[in-house]
Amino acid sequence: MALCPLLAQTPSPAAPAEKSASDAESKLAVVLRSYALLDAEADRLKSANARLIGEKAALEAKLAEVQAAVPLASQVSGLRDQLRQTQAQMAAYAEENLQLRNKVALGSADSNRVTPHQPAPLAAPVVAPDPTTGPTAAAPASRTHVVVAGDTLAKISQAYYGTPNRWSEIREANQLRDEKSLVIGRTIIVP
Repeated sequence: MALCPLLAQTPSPAAPAEKSASDAESKLAVVLRSYALLDAEADRLKSANARLIGEKAALEAKLAEVQAAVPLASQVSGLRDQLRQTQAQMAAYAEENLQLRNKVALGSADSNRVTPHQPAPLAAPVVAPDPTTGPTAAAPASRTHVVVAGDTLAKISQAYYGTPNRWSEIREANQLRDEKSLVIGRTIIVP
């Protein structure tokens, strides 16, 4: 009988094979779970990568638009400067034209007389006499000024009257509210 308890404690040859099979199955289950998790992570990373590639393409398209707009912006700036210069030239030509018309109107009493060194007189603007002042009072010649960048009422007053203090006369003659009413390119009356 003493042999039976020893035999009962001795592992049978089938027991180690069963233990190694169950260990292999548990290891295989762990590996399969790990593989499933890694596969899911790879799928998530692939979709994130695809999303990032789409965002990159959209940003590259926006960058291309901005790069295309930059030369246009510099062209607009150049054209704006050119416009300001042209407006200033137009104002200078208008002033010169007005001065020449005044000289011609004042210098030639006989409109049919042409001197060899002077061109034929231009038609002077007709100014109707004011009936309230009578026939002896001469109507003042009205002048015009084309507003250019940087003009103020005081600067215009200084240019035409020799003093910046007569700006209110210009404002009243043109019914302007304030300095902000001066718009570049607008022709105003200088009384």
